[in-house]
Amino acid sequence: MKELNKYLSGSFFWIGLLLLLVLGSCKKTKQDFNTDNRNITDVRKNSSVRIINLAGYNQLQVNGDTLTNYVVRPLNDPLENSYPGTKYFPDNGRLGTTWSIPQGLLINSSARLLVETKSYQGGGARLDLQVQEDAQQALDYYLLPGPASNALTAGLPDFLKIPRSIAAAPDPSHFKIRILNLTGKVTGDPRLEDLVTPLSLTWADGTPVSSETSNILPGKYSEYIELPYCTAQLKVLTTNGIQVPGNGQYMVLNPTTSTIVGTSLTYAPIKTFAPGGVYTMVVTPRQFNIPTAGTTTGETTTAYQNSLRLINDIAEPVNITYSRMQAVNALPGINGIKIMVNGKPLGAAIDYTSYTEYGTFIIGQYTIQAVNAAGTVLASTSLKPDANSNYTLWVHPDAGGKTTITAVANDLSGTLVGNATDDATYARNYDEFSFTMRFLNLCPDMPYLTLTTDNAQDFNSVYGFNTGAVNNLRPGIVPIEFPYIRAVYNANPYQIMAFRSTPAVVPGTWASDIPVLTGKDLIARPALYVRGTLPNHEPGFYTIALVGKTDAGVPTAEKAKMIIVKHSK
Repeated sequence: MKELNKYLSGSFFWIGLLLLLVLGSCKKTKQDFNTDNRNITDVRKNSSVRIINLAGYNQLQVNGDTLTNYVVRPLNDPLENSYPGTKYFPDNGRLGTTWSIPQGLLINSSARLLVETKSYQGGGARLDLQVQEDAQQALDYYLLPGPASNALTAGLPDFLKIPRSIAAAPDPSHFKIRILNLTGKVTGDPRLEDLVTPLSLTWADGTPVSSETSNILPGKYSEYIELPYCTAQLKVLTTNGIQVPGNGQYMVLNPTTSTIVGTSLTYAPIKTFAPGGVYTMVVTPRQFNIPTAGTTTGETTTAYQNSLRLINDIAEPVNITYSRMQAVNALPGINGIKIMVNGKPLGAAIDYTSYTEYGTFIIGQYTIQAVNAAGTVLASTSLKPDANSNYTLWVHPDAGGKTTITAVANDLSGTLVGNATDDATYARNYDEFSFTMRFLNLCPDMPYLTLTTDNAQDFNSVYGFNTGAVNNLRPGIVPIEFPYIRAVYNANPYQIMAFRSTPAVVPGTWASDIPVLTGKDLIARPALYVRGTLPNHEPGFYTIALVGKTDAGVPTAEKAKMIIVKHSK
């Protein structure tokens, strides 16, 4: 019996070992189905040296190694604008406007670069340069449209080495900006005006931003200045007040005036300058489409003209901390109102139809009060703004005549939502040259207000608009579903008319007692247009509100009218 147990125990041992081997061999490796969608997946540290490519080069070699794809597409090829990515240029394998040189490509803090232009038409423009990192100072190598790039300009070197700041403003709610004047004499078309002068950075209405960024000579740059973060259309003006053009999509430039053909407008983008951002506004020649000389049928050719362009000197920070607020006094006959935010005044006291400058606030809970000149609290409300949001605090009578404060969120993004795409998402487009308006009814005497353009016609808006934004607006009720009218930049002259409507009759009866506005009323400072011809309107983000009273016998200053509040600077 003992002998039998001996053999049995040995058999069980070998059987158990065999089962473990079998089970072990059947074990499957766990699959990792995570996908890394980053364009650049390897660990890569950038140096403090950047290439700012303003000459249109599209191919690059560093120390003899090709980093771009050198692929050339023929005209009308289905893939004409699609190029294979490379390790260093994963989007389309081509050199763009800005590129930070990776530290690993520098040998003893230096590298030899060859930049070229390759296209189906030939070109062959090329530039060879040596770059050197400075451990104490971040540097940009600006590649300019000079002789090496085959550009029709004169008086510019092929490249310039420019120091840049990578330190944010001491006040974290501010951004830094400077102006860099790299204007050059443009040749090739005698119609082009001469913009090679000292240049000044201005706000949208042409008023100088600072003396530090004014009258900067060709070939020079200003010191950085610090400004509160904001949404603004910064412009650049010559010594005689001519606006330097930017280059917008599909834009055709009038060569004699540097304006957009068919308008008196000069293109300059509207942008939200982020808190902590650092920017350079550079002006140098850039290729434009211009009308062919003598054409009567719209043919265009290309030419160079000096043009403004905004460069991010650091990666633009994401605003997760700050919001902005302004206030408007829409109380008829009451002047000197102060708006208190958590007990502190928002700007100066404001008279009827006036509004404050913007204030910057850290996100949180705020108590807002409207206080009259005697110190009496007229109305109060609370607000918890989100980061990177923009609010206007309207102090106005409600439908019953009681003073109230309505906080209206303004969309200053310039984002346009188009038709649904194949995957059921919305097509989003960003308009940097926006003519955006919304309407409010803050007049208790007007139960229903409808707004139209000339002769009771609908507004012409990019991608259409929600009729609830203009039809049967009730006192103090703010439309929030697609509430904006976005006019086209080359709109014909137009009016803004008020109608007394009803839910059953739209637009209703024209309110002839309410003065009609025109697109030209959006122009902040007509003196900006030094040639004497005003455009039909001016870009920006606006609210147009009906305020006042319609009763017979009210003082002239309190009669109902439409006021315009501009939210971009």
